[in-house]
Amino acid sequence: MPAREAPQPPYVLLYEEAAPGMEPLLISVDDRPSLPLFDSAAKAQAFLDSTDFGPDWKPVEVSGAGLLVALETCRGKAEYVALDPPPAGGGGMRVEMGRLEELIEALQTGRDETDLFGLGGLERN
Repeated sequence: MPAREAPQPPYVLLYEEAAPGMEPLLISVDDRPSLPLFDSAAKAQAFLDSTDFGPDWKPVEVSGAGLLVALETCRGKAEYVALDPPPAGGGGMRVEMGRLEELIEALQTGRDETDLFGLGGLERN
């Protein structure tokens, strides 16, 4: 399996409202609750445009610290991070997944952000 680098800043999450305390959108990937994480607002918008989540959801660029806060908010609700999920309806598309806890640990310890999940932590779904 070819290794893929984790997304570089900026990090883009999907929010219904970009305000303190708001939770980012969670999706289900193969029945696994996951936080979609994008490396560009354009990819995030293309994903949103393909769904019926409603018009209030918007891509929001967050810093590494903001991503850490969002990840910690999702603890217990999602176990995975879906990296750049493709627009819905693509049928049979693969979504690269990483464990939410591994990303939290990487951000907390200041590990090199080019390999947030580590070589062994990246899963393909």
